[in-house]
Amino acid sequence: MPKGYDHKYIYSHIGYNFKVTDLQAAVGVAQMDKLPRFTDARKANHKFFMDKFKKYEEYFILQKKEDSADPSWFGFIITVKNAAPFTRTQIVQHLEESKVATRMLFGGNLIKQPAYIGKNHRIVSDLTNTDYIMNNSFWIGVYPGITEEMRTYVVDVFDNFMKSY
Repeated sequence: MPKGYDHKYIYSHIGYNFKVTDLQAAVGVAQMDKLPRFTDARKANHKFFMDKFKKYEEYFILQKKEDSADPSWFGFIITVKNAAPFTRTQIVQHLEESKVATRMLFGGNLIKQPAYIGKNHRIVSDLTNTDYIMNNSFWIGVYPGITEEMRTYVVDVFDNFMKSY
């Protein structure tokens, strides 16, 4: 795994933990009426960030969706291009120091996880793109509770960082 990879996303065992407790299920059912509002807010937050960050496509790869897709975005993923004059670590450090939360792309290249050491598995290609994403991508949130003021602050923090480059 890359140096500094978030320990929450380093896996020592292969498997899934999808157990839902009765209490979690009850909360989930109670939230179903809010789902359309949550979905609309996530889409609006994603669109806001996409519109604001397009000006930085020289340095970032921004996610794209199929024309026929209508996703309820989990987050806004940003990939730093190799040609950028800064690294993912540098921009993430700036964001975190400015109280803008970020996350790595979960497990990254799973075959590099400790869980796969000594395990039989099949690799179909060289996984160049998987490694690239693991080493250069990060998320910012599109949580439905983000306000206009919060979104603007996130963009201002990016803009301040980018002024250095």
